[in-house]
Amino acid sequence: MTNTEELMQVGYDFAVEIRDGKWNHVSDPNELPEVGRSGLVAELRRRCPGFTDAQYNQAIGNGLFNSR
Repeated sequence: MTNTEELMQVGYDFAVEIRDGKWNHVSDPNELPEVGRSGLVAELRRRCPGFTDAQYNQAIGNGLFNSR
């Protein structure tokens, strides 16, 4: 698995946690503006370091889309 594939998998797993209510302070992840994702980006960075904010935002967006 490449580093980017790993990030996308971690993003997907994180999105599933959000949808399962483990991040209940996120009311509706589909409605999050980009600036509202800073806490999510920080958590994803903690889980999978070494990427840009844009890559973390993409991983979160892809994870939320693919976990619908």
